Amino acid sequence: MLLNGGLLGPAKILSENSVRMMGENNIGSIFVELQRAADPSLAKPFPLGAGNDKFGLGFQIASSDPKYAKFRSVGSMSWAGIYNTEFWIDPVLHIGVVLMMQVLPFYDEGAIRTLRDFEESVYQNIR
Repeated sequence: MLLNGGLLGPAKILSENSVRMMGENNIGSIFVELQRAADPSLAKPFPLGAGNDKFGLGFQIASSDPKYAKFRSVGSMSWAGIYNTEFWIDPVLHIGVVLMMQVLPFYDEGAIRTLRDFEESVYQNIR
């Protein structure tokens, strides 16, 4: 899974084992749950994949869900930020993707539509 051997220039920064552990289920039989925001002006309920995905060391891990089959591969690792910044690593297709938005609320309908349209476009052009 670690394409560059964990190197940043000449420095080894990650071991193959560390990267493998990031993409492994670390919550057992529990699933990622839908989170409700304390302040709806800052965030809508999140994340996509709630009730289906798992969590590794620092990343949400995409599980198999037929309604998301046109999007990132099973096992993709992702994270999002409060202003709708999104990134994911797809270990199956060997890509990393970053989408930067600077809007609130987090996970509002427009931001999710932008994310999904962007994601679908990425995968239509590489599969």
